[in-house]
Amino acid sequence: MELRRSRPHLFWIAFFLLGGLLTMWASQHGWELRVLIVPVGSGPLFLFGLVSFLGALALGASAFRPSPIFIDETGLRLHVAGIKRSVPWASIDAVFLEPPVSTAQGAGFPRLVLVPATGVNVGVDAEYTNKVDGRPSIILVGLDSLRASEDEVVRAFERYAEGRFINEPSVPATTADDL
Repeated sequence: MELRRSRPHLFWIAFFLLGGLLTMWASQHGWELRVLIVPVGSGPLFLFGLVSFLGALALGASAFRPSPIFIDETGLRLHVAGIKRSVPWASIDAVFLEPPVSTAQGAGFPRLVLVPATGVNVGVDAEYTNKVDGRPSIILVGLDSLRASEDEVVRAFERYAEGRFINEPSVPATTADDL
């Protein structure tokens, strides 16, 4: 199963592409940017349009990046967290969804965490100490950046990861007992 990144909204890409082009065209045809009542000229207006246009191009290009995680019976193919290789299941001790961390705005999203087997180099150092069992780990991706729902991710890992997938239930941000 392929876990794909969420897509950028095409409306905003088109809006900023066209807006950037229009702003650059206007700066070359006599329009100027005003800060309060002081005209600062067409150069800053052109730069504003250029930044808008290039930002939209970068957002559009992000839609064509490879999927960060591909799961099958042989292991994981990763293009995330500095890892760009296949990792066989024998090199993985555990994979789990770490419960979301409470934030000031409310509950966050669960993160997919990989615990490499002892002595295995997956391409980056396991510097993160996970909150589930305290072992050195690698945060692969937050579920908010994927198209798949939490249930789809759980089903895919339960199907292919055998006993290596640990499904920790999501923890609510704050309960009445905590107060």
